[in-house]
Amino acid sequence: MSDTVPSVIAEQAAVYLTDLQRVLQARGLLARVLTDAGRLPRLRVINPEATSLVEVVSASPREGEWLFWWSWAAPIVEVTHPDRAAECVGRVLAVAAPDPA
Repeated sequence: MSDTVPSVIAEQAAVYLTDLQRVLQARGLLARVLTDAGRLPRLRVINPEATSLVEVVSASPREGEWLFWWSWAAPIVEVTHPDRAAECVGRVLAVAAPDPA
């Protein structure tokens, strides 16, 4: 049994992830699309203010609808909403504000 991703799926996923990458970079996050032959592309996102805060996002179809996905296989939002996806990823990678006490 092969887990190879069809090239048409991988190519489309890379397009959606590149769109999200641009939005995330405009928000000050580091983002890089990772591609390996036969695998689904991923977007590695890092908070440059705290480089231990990292998330890997993917894009793939489910029941005919393309979605962005968290690394734990939960959907984020439809790929037609990269701004909303960037907001969600930004919240996950945000540095907590210091306690004013």
